[in-house]
Amino acid sequence: MPRLWLINQFANTPDLPGHTRQYEVAAALAQRGWDVEVMASDFNLTQRSYRRLRWPRLSFTERVAGIRWTWLWVSPYRRNNWRRQLNMLSFCLHLWLRLAPAAWFRRLTGRAPDLILASSPQLPAAFTCLWIARLIGIPLVLEVRDLWPQVLIDQGGYRPVHPLVSLLRWMEGVLYRQAALVVVLAKGAESYVRERGAQRTAWLPNGPDLVLFPVQPLPPPRSRFCVLYAGAHGDANALDNVIEAARWLDCHGASIQLRLVGDGPEKPALIRQAAGLTNISFEAPLPKAAIPTLMAEADAILLSLRDVPLFRYGVSPNKLYDAYAIGRPVITTVPGEINDEVCREAIGVAVQPGDPAALATALLQLAATPLSERQAMAKRARSLAETTYSRQRINAQFDQLLSACITR
Repeated sequence: MPRLWLINQFANTPDLPGHTRQYEVAAALAQRGWDVEVMASDFNLTQRSYRRLRWPRLSFTERVAGIRWTWLWVSPYRRNNWRRQLNMLSFCLHLWLRLAPAAWFRRLTGRAPDLILASSPQLPAAFTCLWIARLIGIPLVLEVRDLWPQVLIDQGGYRPVHPLVSLLRWMEGVLYRQAALVVVLAKGAESYVRERGAQRTAWLPNGPDLVLFPVQPLPPPRSRFCVLYAGAHGDANALDNVIEAARWLDCHGASIQLRLVGDGPEKPALIRQAAGLTNISFEAPLPKAAIPTLMAEADAILLSLRDVPLFRYGVSPNKLYDAYAIGRPVITTVPGEINDEVCREAIGVAVQPGDPAALATALLQLAATPLSERQAMAKRARSLAETTYSRQRINAQFDQLLSACITR
């Protein structure tokens, strides 16, 4: 039985809000005969709160779907400031203090992992895992969710010569060169990592569990066309643009209702910005298991991101592919590969970011589209989920690729 350590600070089980990719991969590998241990932070990224740990307890281990899952204490934070950096560093320190001795002891007793799968976004944790892997002579597979430090330059406003960017750029290069395999979630990221030293790469995008997200019929025509946004409420999500689109729709008397479900550091400011609007609602985040029912209530799903160069080729949005699976037309504001796919496959409407009037017009256009045409969009979206983004397909590929890394 091959043994795997899977590390991702922000991994979640399905009872929690946030992405569950690591859970789904780990559970599928466990079903295929792997002995999987997951290490993640107990401080939930979406809710900014601890879920299982109470001071002074620093870790908690449970069995979930055949996985040995350990939740680790990290320093808390509320906004993207120095406390977030402390949060990431505390996870790295906890990883090292816990895993380095355990890895060495298990190697002496013949129970060491055969492989470590380290998943970003944060590079220091993956870098810590690289040194643990080297300590006991096993391969490291790096999964790249976000392209650090490029995101700090394109979105965070850091200069390329900033000391933090330089440090992360060095870590990035070492990881790409030393990893036995680099897995990217965004197709456009594959050339990026190869240009920076990665030798073996694979594109395994985010994708829906087709059993959890079965096709759901579109709602029948009703007085208000319902558009759902479900996800993070951060600066990158540009929900201020969505609110201004809602204001435009309200001024023009449009019968469109926008539901924003989720949480994040910008949510209080967004609620203040939307004061007085009756065509937009803010709702608490839901666990992954509740998302299919939530999406089934909507006529269409909205994906909103800010106009950041990196997003044109370097994102793989979970909720977009969930919408494909359940069979919903989409509205996207992500130039590049995302908008191109929506137009090419005829599964919704693509809009340029940062233009509330254009977004409002696109929402009106989709709402006015006959039900039969929207049903055709939904059918094409589901087909794309089955042929390209299926979680079942991605998990099978993971099994093959990780097995190959052990036997090389």
